[in-house]
Amino acid sequence: RGGADRAFQSFLSYFLNMQVNRFFPSDAAAVLGAVVPTTSIENDQIDALREATAANDHTVSAVVRRITELGAIPIVIGGGHNNAFGCLKGSSEAKGRAINCLNIDAHTDLRMTEGRHSGNGFTYAVDAGYMANYFMLGLQENYTPEYIWQTIEHNDAYNVASFEDLQSGELTQDEALILVAEHLGMEYGLELDVDAIANFPSSAQSVSGFSFDQVRQIIYALDMLPHYLHICEGRVTSEEEHALVGRGLALLVSDFIKAHIFSE
Repeated sequence: RGGADRAFQSFLSYFLNMQVNRFFPSDAAAVLGAVVPTTSIENDQIDALREATAANDHTVSAVVRRITELGAIPIVIGGGHNNAFGCLKGSSEAKGRAINCLNIDAHTDLRMTEGRHSGNGFTYAVDAGYMANYFMLGLQENYTPEYIWQTIEHNDAYNVASFEDLQSGELTQDEALILVAEHLGMEYGLELDVDAIANFPSSAQSVSGFSFDQVRQIIYALDMLPHYLHICEGRVTSEEEHALVGRGLALLVSDFIKAHIFSE
């Protein structure tokens, strides 16, 4: 489903209207701009779409790398989860090493390297040496094919706390966050696919998932020194979705800045 390309503008319309006060001063963040596609490709042109995605990777990674080199923390909003690869590549190149990553997501995005798309950014990042350890939080078991479960099981760089683990009581949220810290340390990139949030407008919207407030709590609870934040897959196809996505993303970004960048 379309609409993820409009999430950034919806976010801006609400983020730029937040109050400037002691909890969130305006000098804690700067808006750089947007990566805008210059061509339109039909959905059935698979090869052309994958080539365009790979070309976009170079643009995203160059921007993320430059921001990181300047000592700032990139916050990437909107679009598809294909942009995870560019975020990981750019951050890795700036740091001079493979980086760790936490992905809060209903899906692994560890599909096969069959040409670039939104479902295999992390696979490509591992293969290229940009990503080291990878933790998946909130993965929904029914959405994950068996070959990916086997990949996770046989690769020590991968770890997971599924949504079902949390719902069944096998893990508490605090226990899951301890696993994150043990697997990733303190320094890692943070990926948030909003399809992990129940009923949030997204490209793969679900009736089940974290509540919005749970995700806000997780952002505050993470003990991390972030390489970057990437929030993706918010869908905007109506005025109602514009308001929901815009307000939601603005809150999540402000939470991240307050928790991990700005100190009172």
